[in-house]
Amino acid sequence: MTRSRILIIGASGTVGSHVVKEFNLNDEGVVVRLATSRPDLAEKWQAEGRDAVVLDLNRPETFAGALTDIDRVFLLTGYSSDMLYQSKKFVDASVDAGVRHIVHLGVFSSGEDLIPHFVWHDLVETYIEASGIAWTHLHPNVITDTVLAPVKDTNAFTVNWSEAPQGWVSAGDIAAVAAAVLREGPEKHGSSNYWLSTEVLTSPEVAEILTKVSGKEIKCNTNDPENLEAYVSQMKMAPERAYMESAVITMKLAVTGQMSAQTIVRDDVLTVLGRPGMTMTEWAQKNLIS
Repeated sequence: MTRSRILIIGASGTVGSHVVKEFNLNDEGVVVRLATSRPDLAEKWQAEGRDAVVLDLNRPETFAGALTDIDRVFLLTGYSSDMLYQSKKFVDASVDAGVRHIVHLGVFSSGEDLIPHFVWHDLVETYIEASGIAWTHLHPNVITDTVLAPVKDTNAFTVNWSEAPQGWVSAGDIAAVAAAVLREGPEKHGSSNYWLSTEVLTSPEVAEILTKVSGKEIKCNTNDPENLEAYVSQMKMAPERAYMESAVITMKLAVTGQMSAQTIVRDDVLTVLGRPGMTMTEWAQKNLIS
């Protein structure tokens, strides 16, 4: 049996690390290669017996080696306007390498949003589709694990969209969907868009759920977008600043009730895995109870 060879970009990140956990070194039918921009981490993984490579999305010269003998890719980019350059060059390299399937992690876009980085993702997806490589696009809403990362250490978290409702999805569910799509391949999932928004909650509602489950008071700091905007204006690196300026626009639209396309439940975790996505209560039970 020919085993599919999968490259996971961002293998140490919030979502990528969960994707890695969905596979194991003896997963029948697949061989997994981990990609990181950090040489020290690649060396550590290699010493553990893993197939690992250095891949820096800002250095296209690292792409060909990472893509050697790869037929499926989990593609995600960083929080930077460089994502446009990175994605275009990576897709071109994937075509040259004979990649058969790209699973792209995007955003919960309506296709008509007045938000620059949402539009950038739309453009990236259009370019992938035009490449001739089979594709699957994942569209996560607000990622629970990213926003709530400080809770374990501080019993608090901060949002910059005041008390506006948001659609939420866990990193574990995003990863489980990504891994299933990568494992099962384009024959089952090619030309598919999967939308990942499990539950719509305000941040105070989230804090209430976390408090109830954990038995500790979990505080939510509900800042207005202007708080973040002041911080972003001081950022030195233009690509990162441009991305975060777009994030501020997102938060302003949320506060004024103009994100109706995103404040919905659309749970393709169920479509792909046959089970519903994880609720906030279930996330808290898994992550906050020792």
